[in-house]
Amino acid sequence: MSDDITLGEAVQREYEAWEKEQLLDIRKQLEEAKVRSQIASLNSETELTPGLAAIFTGRSERNLRELRGTKSGPVYTQPETDSTARNQKITYRLGDLKDWLASQRTTSTIHAAERRGTMFATLQSLGVPEPFWVHKQKGVEAILGHVLATPLTSNLISGHAAHIEWIEWPHALRMPWSNGQQRQVFEVPYTTLLTRALDAANAGREATELI
Repeated sequence: MSDDITLGEAVQREYEAWEKEQLLDIRKQLEEAKVRSQIASLNSETELTPGLAAIFTGRSERNLRELRGTKSGPVYTQPETDSTARNQKITYRLGDLKDWLASQRTTSTIHAAERRGTMFATLQSLGVPEPFWVHKQKGVEAILGHVLATPLTSNLISGHAAHIEWIEWPHALRMPWSNGQQRQVFEVPYTTLLTRALDAANAGREATELI
């Protein structure tokens, strides 16, 4: 019995540590979203450091550095000097970052989802809360769009158009959306993943019946 209790306590501690990690990650994401909104409200001529540019664009500083190397990222400024040091001061104009983000998002909403990595790679990924813009549509709470796939506007930043809610995908796709086309973009990979899981379960049942 004592061994069982010890094992149970160990499992409980492991779960509590995992839960704490998840809460810290969500808190970090919320803080980043808050800072991103504050940055977006600044004058478009504001020069940002690579660190602030990374937060605003949702990229890492390393990724921005790689984009500078391939010349496929946002426009940046690097003063002309005689120095060949790699740590020369680099800045990004806020307006250029907004233009670059807009060009990335208007290509296709699903690209924004794909850039986030494994959004629909596994069933476990569906249980991770994602940030959505939610607002009132004809008196009903409806999803305006995924935060990282929706261009920022002054109404969104001010909170007049919508507010952010962290929702798991199964619940999000049970809710009404203001934009049916954007919902369809996310619904396709979602239903594809569920179909594959169902097919795998049916294959396992058939193999069980044969045995």
